[in-house]
Amino acid sequence: MGTIKERVEQHYNSITKSQQKVANFVLNNPTYVGVHSAAEVGKLAGTSETTVIRFCYAIGLNGYAQLQKELTMYLFEHNTNSTLGNYVSSKEELFKEKQLCEKVMGQTSNQIVRIAEKIDPNQFHETTKKFHEAKSIYLIGEGASSFAAQWFQFTLNMLRPNVKLVQIETGMLIRTLQEVDETSIAIVISLHRYYKEPIQIAEEFVKRGIYTVAITDSNVAPIHAFANEAFILQQPELSTIDMMPALIAFLNTLVVGIMSHDVEYYNQQRVKYDDFQNSFIANRWS
Repeated sequence: MGTIKERVEQHYNSITKSQQKVANFVLNNPTYVGVHSAAEVGKLAGTSETTVIRFCYAIGLNGYAQLQKELTMYLFEHNTNSTLGNYVSSKEELFKEKQLCEKVMGQTSNQIVRIAEKIDPNQFHETTKKFHEAKSIYLIGEGASSFAAQWFQFTLNMLRPNVKLVQIETGMLIRTLQEVDETSIAIVISLHRYYKEPIQIAEEFVKRGIYTVAITDSNVAPIHAFANEAFILQQPELSTIDMMPALIAFLNTLVVGIMSHDVEYYNQQRVKYDDFQNSFIANRWS
C-alpha cells in the first residue's frame, strides 16, 4: 500500500474526527510516535490511548506496535531527505544564479524577518525579564540544537553567572536535577526530529517547578506538553540546517532582550570580564 504516510492520507477522510487528530499528530511527529507509548501520543493529540489504538486498526494495521515499526522504517528510508536532502534540494534552483551570495543571504534575511514579525513583544519582554532575574539558567538541546545551545551558553556566560548546559549523561543529569530549584529557569531547543531526551528532561524540570521555555519549529511539536511557554520559529522546509541562522539570530536577540532589563549591570559584567581576560592573558604570556 506504499508508505505509512500514504496509508494514513488514504484513510484520512474515512476515519472519525478523533482519529483524524491522531492522524495529524502522526504525520507531523513521526519520530515522537516511534519512541513513545500510545497513551502519550493520545494525550498530546488531544484524544486517548483507546482512540490511538482504534486509529491503527482503522488504517489497516494490526496494532500500535505495527504503527511504530512502519514509522521507524519510513524514517530510516527518508532520513537523508529529512535534513540534508531537504537542504540540498531547496538550494538547487540557486546553483546557477549569478548573484548566488546575494540570493542565499537574502533568503536567510527574509526568513529572520518573517520569524521576527510573529514574535509577541509582550511575551518576549516578560520572558527575557524572567531570564534576567533567574538565579541559574539551564540550557537543553540535542543533535543540531546542541550547537545553538552551546552558542547561547558561551555568550550568556560572559555576561552573567550560573549559565549551564544540561548534560544528557545519566550521572551529570541526576546531579543537575538535584541542584535545580524554583529560582532557576530552563530553555529547551527542540527542532524537527524532536529528540526524546530534551523532552523528557523538560518534563522533569517542569515537575520540579522550574519555569521552562521552549524554542521549537511547530505548533504541534511534542515539547509543547512540557513547557510553560514556547517561541515558535516556523519555516517551510524541514531542514535544521536552514533553521540554524535564524535560530542563532533569535538567541542573539534574546541576549539583547535580557541585557535591556539592567543595562548598568551588564556593562559592569562586561568590564569585569574584559579586565579578567586581559589580566589572564598578560600573566599567562609574560
